[in-house]
Amino acid sequence: MILRDKITNRLSFVIVVCGAILGNMASASDGGWFDDVDFSYNGFIRAEAAFATSGEENPYNQNGIIYNDRTISRQAYLPPALNPTSGLVTGVLGSGAPGAWGTVPLVGVSDTVRRGDFIETTDNDFNYTILRAEVEFTAALTYELRFIARVRAIFDPEIYDAFDATDVAHLQGGIQSGPGVGNSIYEGSPNYFDYIADEGGNPNSLEWTGKNYQVYFPTFLFEYASGDLALRVGNQQIAWGQAIFFRVFDTPNGLDLRRHSILDRGMEEFSDKRVPMLSVRATYQLTDNVLIDGYVGRFQPTVLGNPNTPYNIIPSHFTIADSYESGNYDEKFSGGFRLKGDYGQWGWQASYVSKYGTEGTYAWRKSGINQPLSGTVGALINTAYNAKLPNCGALYDPMLCRRYSDSGEALANSPFSASPGGIYSADEWFEYAAFARLDAIGGLNSAIEPFDGSLDIYASPGADVGETVAQLNTFFMAAGGSLRGTLERRYHREDDFAVGVSYVNESENNFLNQLIFNVELQYTPNRSYTSPQLTQEALEEEEYTLALVVDKWHRFFKDLPGTYLVFQALTKNKSDLLGRHLSGYGRVGVDQLSDSDTSTVKDEKKGNANYIVFGFSQPTANKIFEIELATLVDMDGGILFQPGIRWNPGDGITVEGFYNYINGDAWGDNPNSNAVSTFDFADEATIRLTYQF
Repeated sequence: MILRDKITNRLSFVIVVCGAILGNMASASDGGWFDDVDFSYNGFIRAEAAFATSGEENPYNQNGIIYNDRTISRQAYLPPALNPTSGLVTGVLGSGAPGAWGTVPLVGVSDTVRRGDFIETTDNDFNYTILRAEVEFTAALTYELRFIARVRAIFDPEIYDAFDATDVAHLQGGIQSGPGVGNSIYEGSPNYFDYIADEGGNPNSLEWTGKNYQVYFPTFLFEYASGDLALRVGNQQIAWGQAIFFRVFDTPNGLDLRRHSILDRGMEEFSDKRVPMLSVRATYQLTDNVLIDGYVGRFQPTVLGNPNTPYNIIPSHFTIADSYESGNYDEKFSGGFRLKGDYGQWGWQASYVSKYGTEGTYAWRKSGINQPLSGTVGALINTAYNAKLPNCGALYDPMLCRRYSDSGEALANSPFSASPGGIYSADEWFEYAAFARLDAIGGLNSAIEPFDGSLDIYASPGADVGETVAQLNTFFMAAGGSLRGTLERRYHREDDFAVGVSYVNESENNFLNQLIFNVELQYTPNRSYTSPQLTQEALEEEEYTLALVVDKWHRFFKDLPGTYLVFQALTKNKSDLLGRHLSGYGRVGVDQLSDSDTSTVKDEKKGNANYIVFGFSQPTANKIFEIELATLVDMDGGILFQPGIRWNPGDGITVEGFYNYINGDAWGDNPNSNAVSTFDFADEATIRLTYQF
């Protein structure tokens, strides 16, 4: 009901405003309200397809998880709380700390598990196929006032061979979203476009989505310009940056990564990705040389791909509850201003933005899913659990008392649920923690210590790899197959300061002449990051981002138009391009660790994350063809190489093709030490066919 009312209100608003304007267009020439109004529109229709060339499926999706085709051995152990000699002996028997997992193996209780026996592996020829239409409408209401609306509609025909959760509904009670998740995107086939918060609402203003379609207004505003003042009120994107791949000044908007993630045409920058926000923006020419630009807007976060969609990067073993509504972030505002000055060859700019971090952070939360343990190991734990005294109150003793009626209710009060499509073995847990730049040992412990349900059902923190492996495999077996984890996405206020200086070089050397140098620095004293242990408290540290951008138009050949060239370098001291804290880098799977290891980091990240970008665009003599290149190099061993070509045969038709070559293990000891490796599966050739009108 809440979601329907919100959609109805948005739609009514759009219909009333557009109807008032469009309805009078027909009467403009007959003495209507808009006799002197100038109307204009333009747009395009485009078909896009990305052909997979790597032969790999997305390893973060159910059908592509690398353990689908691996057979792993599992051994169950007696929980320390059920072994009086292990140390957890309280009350009349004594006192002590939890003993070590892995001390007492359950004789004869071991097995092998192959994930693919539960989840089918697929082989898709396409990563991405959509049909897209976009129309921009402008009405010059008076000399000083304009109304601008741009609507974008996207349809995905769903030609992929994708995971469907209903196929595993007969296993372990099926995949359930749990209360407070706000949607059922985990319970059926992939949902490509819905972004729904935990109370059922869509955080994005003027957007309507379904499983395979998206309609929204990137621009829906009134613009007033008079003298030195320009004012924009409505739904809009605020583009303060001009870099490719990097964002230093470009901080007001989050990014929409539901469609082609970061793998679209690189030279388009982020024009297609910025999440529009309801905001008021004003620019004022203070002097002949200085401009001030400021805004206040409704906070809207970055939108990530849903589970099992082509470019999803959050392992689909997890269920995510986005607290945008329950945390009252839908009532929060962001704002900031930028000063920009130009003095001959020199220029400068400075900005301040107070906002909530658009990426958010993730932490464990209670699953709320009541699904009891099962199987041989599950029956053993259930028997011992049910034998404990219920409702001991202040006399609670973890060995003798229980807080909940059964193991299902205890799991509901832990971050886990006994459900299919989760983690099936300790090997898988460690490997995917490393992929996600998380701590496999600390991550398990932080899912136990703050949660009564975890502790009540005999889980206890482990000190090293051996203890963690023993506990994980025991509970995976006790779950009847796998355990799924539940995370909560939260947002945090931060203050971003940025300064920049630019210089236009003048030289008698033709190539060096008119080179434009930009140096940009962003400093955030209180930025929040997801803890690699997924703790309840996010990490908070000072971060700086420093970038150098050099670009120019240069004519290499007299018979060809000028070539656009751009070189960029960027360094970040605390996080990577995806916002992940660098302390999560360099982690490895269990096969590279010994039982006595207390850390999963084998190749510790030292120093900053460093990136280099180079790009160029070269039209042919008649501009019918244009050749492009965009490259992103992570100096820790990752490369994204994107050559492309555009053909403009005329009559509003454009044909584009570009190839994404991605190598996340080009050099270095560990691909989990660079950002590019996250997309290593996505080598692809993209074709676009566009008709403009």
